[in-house]
Amino acid sequence: MGVFSDLPRDTLAAALIGWGRGLMVACEPTDLGIENSNFFVSTEDSWGAKREWVLTVMSEQPTPAALALLERLDRAGLPVPAPVADLNGRTVGRIDGHPALLAPRLPGNHPEVPSEAQCRAIGQFLARMHRASRELDGPAHPRDKVWLEAGLAAFARRLDFFSRGQLETSVSAIASAERRSDFARLPTGLVHGDLFRDNAMFEGDRLTGVIDFHHAARAPLAFDLAVVAMDWCSHADGRLDPARTRALLEAYAAIRPLTREELWFWPLLLVQACVRFLIARLHSPRKSPAEMTARLADRLDRPMYLQPEGLLARS
Repeated sequence: MGVFSDLPRDTLAAALIGWGRGLMVACEPTDLGIENSNFFVSTEDSWGAKREWVLTVMSEQPTPAALALLERLDRAGLPVPAPVADLNGRTVGRIDGHPALLAPRLPGNHPEVPSEAQCRAIGQFLARMHRASRELDGPAHPRDKVWLEAGLAAFARRLDFFSRGQLETSVSAIASAERRSDFARLPTGLVHGDLFRDNAMFEGDRLTGVIDFHHAARAPLAFDLAVVAMDWCSHADGRLDPARTRALLEAYAAIRPLTREELWFWPLLLVQACVRFLIARLHSPRKSPAEMTARLADRLDRPMYLQPEGLLARS
C-alpha cells in the first residue's frame, strides 16, 4: 500500500468535488506506489454518467518536467494518463495537505511475463516518447554518482560479501565511465526512468497505457531503454532473455536509431540500471534487493554486446 492509503473516504470525496467531475460513488486504494498512494475512483455526474479515475496523493510536489512531459505525450497521441485540471484550472490539487493528481483510469492489465510482441510495443512507445519530448527540459536524474556512493556507503552492509563486492565494482565502473568524453556524447533527454512492467497496461499484446511519470528527469535516453530491458526482458533468475531484448531494441531503433556510443556503452547502461534500483531497494525495507542482485550478477557475468545491424543510425 502507498503511504497515504488510510486517508478517510470522506476526505477524498470532498476533495474530488473541486475537480468538478461529479460525485464519488466508489473508491478503492491500490497496492501500487511506494512514495505515493493511488486510488481507483468512480464518479457519477448529474446526468448519471459514470467515469473511472486514478487519484494519486503524492509525498512531494510533482515536477514541472513531469507535468510538461505528460501534456506533450498526450498531445502526441500516446496512451498516458494526462492529469485533468480542477475547477480553478490547476492540474495539481491538494488532499489533506498533500499534492494530488486526478487522471483517467486507463484500461488493461500489467504483464507478468511479457511476450516478444509486448516488448516490441513498449520499445515503440519509448522511442516515440523520446522523440516527442526531445525539446523539453528538466532536472538532472537525481540518482547520480553522489547518490550511488552515499547509498553504497550506507546500505552495502545489508548485502552478502559477494553481492557487496559486485555493487562496489559497478559503482566504480559507472563513475569512471561518466568521466569519459564519449559517454558525454550519449543522446540525452527526459526519461521515464521507472518503466517497469507495473507501470504499463496491455490488452493482449496491445499497449493501452503507461503511467507514473512523477520522476521524469534528464538522462541518457539509452538508460531509459536499459531500465526497460532490465525488467521486461529478465527471467526470474535474473538472466536476460535474448529474444525479448532483441525485440525491444529493434522496435525502439526502428523509430529512433541508436548511436555508436549507445551501442558501445549498452553493457554498462544495463549495469547502471541494476545498480540504481538495487540501491533504491536497499533504501526501502518494502522491497527485497534479491531480484536486483541477481540481475546485476547476470549483467556482470554475461555482458550483452550489441551488433549494429538494425539498431544503428545510418551515416
